[in-house]
Amino acid sequence: MRGWPIVISGILALTCGLSIVSCTTTIKASTPAATQPRITFEGDTPPWAESASAVMAELEQWRGLGFKENLQVTFQPQDDPNLNGWYNSETKQLVVTTAGSDELGRGVLLHEMFHALQDQHFDLYNLHIQSQNTPDYDKAVTAVIEGEAMLAVSELLNYDFLAHAQLPPEGTISDQLFENIFLYGAGLKFIQAVREDGGWDAVDTVFAAPPQATTLILNPARYLAGERAIDPTEVPLNIDETLTSQTIRGEYAVRLLLARQPETRPLVDSIGNSYITDTLGMLTNKNGDIIHRWVIELNNTNNIESLATGFTTALATELEKQPVAETNNSSIILEW
Repeated sequence: MRGWPIVISGILALTCGLSIVSCTTTIKASTPAATQPRITFEGDTPPWAESASAVMAELEQWRGLGFKENLQVTFQPQDDPNLNGWYNSETKQLVVTTAGSDELGRGVLLHEMFHALQDQHFDLYNLHIQSQNTPDYDKAVTAVIEGEAMLAVSELLNYDFLAHAQLPPEGTISDQLFENIFLYGAGLKFIQAVREDGGWDAVDTVFAAPPQATTLILNPARYLAGERAIDPTEVPLNIDETLTSQTIRGEYAVRLLLARQPETRPLVDSIGNSYITDTLGMLTNKNGDIIHRWVIELNNTNNIESLATGFTTALATELEKQPVAETNNSSIILEW
């Protein structure tokens, strides 16, 4: 990402054309025709960009929100093969690259225009400022933003993104692929769950009180039940140890650790909705040695032994040394 722009990346293979979906949602904020926000273009503008005004109207109808400000779209050559376009919520820059098919371009334009619509109503930059110092919180907020935009793409372009948002069972994967599947796929499902529970008004409320942990994205029922954040769990200490710092890594980090290696990747799905919280503590003992102790708290003991083994396998590869694991009721304690 460039700074903190909202981007649509190379994971998307938008191969369908633009189609209009029947929608009975009423636009909450209409603007008189004489002062209705306009869209202008900069750069080498493709012929299909003439449909952009219709896309604006389509997005307004689908979401029930009106654009408040004019949009300027910059078309430019692609300089990053994984980046087809972006919207920067700080500078309000909206860019679509001219690589790829017309269908891809239309999809990217719709996605980034929707981010502009979100920003005009919910101040995306301020949301990021609130979450930027806590990685798991920031990842959850980004999933809300990207998930809603991908839902717009899926429903307005009749594009089944979730059919593509799957981890390959074999071979290596990049952290970027895992992140994209989470942001766009899990984020989309989270927004779907919220909308099904309370309509678009409930989705509006998410932006006012966003989930502060990725586990709430992966388990929307927890958010819908009123959870907004998770608390750290206790890191057990021996008599000669001192806790110097502690951090919640979050369910996203837990799943990513297992997903990186093919031999532990099947365990990602076995986590299900069992994750409660986690805490990575840094300790020192009387000799001045630094110890890492990571406690992962689950809500049941199903698969707990296989998960503990999987975590030690995954950590051993990353740390290049063998961590120690033990289980205590429904918690896994890892140490290195």
